[in-house]
Amino acid sequence: MSYDAISPIDGRYSREAAPLDHYFSDRALMEARVAVELRYLGLLVKLGVAPGTKVPRIDADMGALEKLEEELGHDVKAVEVYLRRRLLRSPSKKLAPFVHLGMTSEDTNSLSYAMLQKAAMDEVLIPAYSSLAGTVADLAANEASSAMVARTHGMPAVPTTFGKEMAVFGYRVAERVSRLRALRPMAKFSGAVGTYASFALLADLDWPAELARFVEGFGVDAAPYSTQVVPGERLSDILHTVININQLVASLARDLWLYQALGYVRFVRPGKVSSSTMPQKENPVDLENAEGQADTSTSLLTMAAYRLQHTRLQRDLSDSVVRRMVGQGLAHSFVAAKRVGRALSTMKVERTAMLDDLKAHPEILAERAQIIRRLAGDVEGYEKVRASVGRGSFSPRSDPASYLGDSVNMARRCRETVDRLLGLGGRRRRRDPLSTASS
Repeated sequence: MSYDAISPIDGRYSREAAPLDHYFSDRALMEARVAVELRYLGLLVKLGVAPGTKVPRIDADMGALEKLEEELGHDVKAVEVYLRRRLLRSPSKKLAPFVHLGMTSEDTNSLSYAMLQKAAMDEVLIPAYSSLAGTVADLAANEASSAMVARTHGMPAVPTTFGKEMAVFGYRVAERVSRLRALRPMAKFSGAVGTYASFALLADLDWPAELARFVEGFGVDAAPYSTQVVPGERLSDILHTVININQLVASLARDLWLYQALGYVRFVRPGKVSSSTMPQKENPVDLENAEGQADTSTSLLTMAAYRLQHTRLQRDLSDSVVRRMVGQGLAHSFVAAKRVGRALSTMKVERTAMLDDLKAHPEILAERAQIIRRLAGDVEGYEKVRASVGRGSFSPRSDPASYLGDSVNMARRCRETVDRLLGLGGRRRRRDPLSTASS
């Protein structure tokens, strides 16, 4: 952890966010740019544009690249010059003139960012969100029969079960993860302003088709139309879906916080201090942290989702700053999911307290009573029950835990529903990414 970092993601939360370093750091971007340039050079060799020489493996030397960028004032040009110089010192020096030939810097950048975003989604973010959905679904099944008071507008309403309330969140997160999995980042590879004019000089080929296949070879979609920059709608869709997940994570954290306030759950932190002055306190610090992380992520990603759809005419550089912030926004989202997962792992469900509260509110069977009266033909059934509740004379004969509808079955079915949405066969589990870094 760096004590000198301005961003807490690179400081205080750096260990928790570490799995995303491989996708959103400057090193990751430079390495991706080198990879894109070399694979494109390989395409030129394959198409007979460049000499039939093997493209060597060249690693990104960050010191040399930084020096070149400082000298040239252009990060992608630094990559081009770096690769050219390395090739001139290799047996493949005939390839040196063909580095970056026909490309514009945004071809390199667009594809580099897209491939990194795809990898981060597939390898870190989607597994993290999926793990959270699965954890909540398992909690729903375990607490399927744990009856409690459901509150609307903060007031006692009707009976429900803790499992059913958790199942709602498990399903909602899984449904959004399913949506996220279906979205692939998009990249453009079409020259200075998207006309393919520079590529047409290289050979008489169907360059739009050739370059679309090249882009799709990275596991991302090729934009058939663009200016110098890739259209921002696909990235906006992805970020908005992550924003949806953030909202769910924050909502789950808030509801669990309120359940603790009601005495329904406790969050145990053995050996940890919750208050500097009140020794008895066991605060839900991970929930509160998750809420703040999710809201911070949403703020950053909302700005990026809208801003990256705009550019002046064919290109300006104002988007470059915003695009570099996407990784930070996603990192806050990842930490939020991790923190809620950690809170759930320390949560104790107080079923007895739930039942005691349920019995203390017999009025939550008023809905049942008025429906039964009206079914029996009493046109004023609602008004009579309401009046008896107001007088304090309402006394239902049945147990509140008997008025649960399909709550228990809904909670028990949640894991199956979540697995289907996540594309999991049976009960197979992926490695839990929430445990890949210490906090």
